[in-house]
Amino acid sequence: MLYFFLSYARGDEDALVQRFYEDLSADVRLIAGLPRDKPVGFVDRTMLLGERWPQRLVDALGSCGSFLALMTPRYFQSRVCGQEWQLFSDRTAHFAQRRVDASLLKPLMWIPALPGRIHPVAQPLQYTSDSMGELYQRLGIRQLMRLQRHGDDYRTFVFELANQIVASVDTHPLPMEHRRLDLQSVPSAFHDQPAPAPGAPVRTGPSSAMLVQFIVAATSRQEMRAIRQDVSVYGDDPLQWAPYRPPMPEPLVDYAREIAADHSYRSTVLDVDRLAHGTDPATRYHQILVLIVDAWLTRLPARRQALIDHASAALRNEGAATAVLIPSSREDPETREHWQLLSRGCREVFEELTLDDELYRSNIITHRAFEELLPEVLEVARNRVFSRASVHRPLGQSTDTSPPRLDGPWAGLGDEPATEDHSDDH
Repeated sequence: MLYFFLSYARGDEDALVQRFYEDLSADVRLIAGLPRDKPVGFVDRTMLLGERWPQRLVDALGSCGSFLALMTPRYFQSRVCGQEWQLFSDRTAHFAQRRVDASLLKPLMWIPALPGRIHPVAQPLQYTSDSMGELYQRLGIRQLMRLQRHGDDYRTFVFELANQIVASVDTHPLPMEHRRLDLQSVPSAFHDQPAPAPGAPVRTGPSSAMLVQFIVAATSRQEMRAIRQDVSVYGDDPLQWAPYRPPMPEPLVDYAREIAADHSYRSTVLDVDRLAHGTDPATRYHQILVLIVDAWLTRLPARRQALIDHASAALRNEGAATAVLIPSSREDPETREHWQLLSRGCREVFEELTLDDELYRSNIITHRAFEELLPEVLEVARNRVFSRASVHRPLGQSTDTSPPRLDGPWAGLGDEPATEDHSDDH
């Protein structure tokens, strides 16, 4: 059994979170009387949005005794974090036949909790405690760790938290979850709303989030062998392209979808072979389209022409919001050596789009730089959609398609205005 599961938004100072996790694990082992090599907690640093939930993460959520949530603004924006919260919440409700016990689900302030920045689902739960110290409540865990003068306060906080975890888990033991989880349908506690009761007002759910269409302008390992010596970052199909390997071995489009979801966007994915199919609905319905481009594609004539055609189509549509992102990993010597030639090829392909320094971003040398840049690009694109285009709303069953009508003060009395009866005046 694991004593705790540590949930946090990836990118919120991962190294500092890992240190906190290790410090807390050490104190939990000490208090519980367990060997130094005994796993007592779980934190995942590799989880990406999409279909490939690591089985070890599922197992940890099904066997942990408590759930710790490191609260930051990004935490409540993250769909993955909301799914983790929901799974643990459902598990406690399933076995305990009650709402989540605050002693088992513990929101923690990574940074001080600002009014209005804590999601309503977390507000009823206790996230401050006199026993954890006044400095924790005022500064949050992050500052306790970063400021050397607060070292003793940090160690006191961690030890007190470890005491609470062990006491809570021993007092309220949860059976292990053995049900098969359908992770495709797991809702997010922070985003998804329950179905309204009959007659209740319809509330806006996650389907109202703006859609981003990612198109991966890359190709397969086999095709790239014709022009490159090092093809280790490619796979059997374009969607497997992982330009920031080895520091980040995951396909870049999976990483992009995770970042988009953390900022409340929905997303779909197409590869370069379906470029024409992706751009048409995106421009027709004024959605955001993001091309993630391998600059080496400009050295393949057929691929180069497909990119030129798309750039021309994007310029013709005033309502389109098209962004171009071009990675060039500093871990890829071959790309760095030929970057001047590759960069010039991209500028020739996208031509007028390169004049837009907000939506055309080139030479993104690390995955961390990509993580910081993508939300900025999405925000710019979203603002342009709102400012330039009308919003497309599919017709629903309750949509009234009749033309609007303006009625005078006689509305409801017939098609013709009533005339006054002056017979009594004479």
